Amino acid sequence: MTEEKKVGFVTMGEAIEISEIPTLRIGILGYAFMGKSHSNAYKKMSYIMWPPPAIAKLHAICGRNEEAVRIAAKRYGYEKYYTDWHDLVKDPEIDVFDNSAPNNLHYPATLEAIKNGKHVFCEKPLALSSKEGKELYEEAEKRKVKHMVDFNYR
Repeated sequence: MTEEKKVGFVTMGEAIEISEIPTLRIGILGYAFMGKSHSNAYKKMSYIMWPPPAIAKLHAICGRNEEAVRIAAKRYGYEKYYTDWHDLVKDPEIDVFDNSAPNNLHYPATLEAIKNGKHVFCEKPLALSSKEGKELYEEAEKRKVKHMVDFNYR
């Protein structure tokens, strides 16, 4: 008898193994409207797009209000939560930092995440000045991390 191969979904007649798809551990700052929207998108990525470029693992979520972020972590499916974004960006288990926080936190938190070697996905605006935006770009290029600004609804 031949050994059965464990196979994932079938797309366009071709089977691929789930183990062939990399996993990215997500750390997100913000649990309100955009944090909820991004969390939902990560969870549905492999349903909408197969094969996905990666499997998103919801690792950590961060917000100021401990009770609210604890509930959001449980509701959205995150493994843990933080109330201080400095702790989030320093978490060694996070691969991708998603900044869905209020605009005034886009620059400082994203810069710190880049300096900690995280790939970054930031809601618009990237920063509050072109000088800050350029600094983020240059730091990301220097550290060779992937970086993207989300311009949905523009």
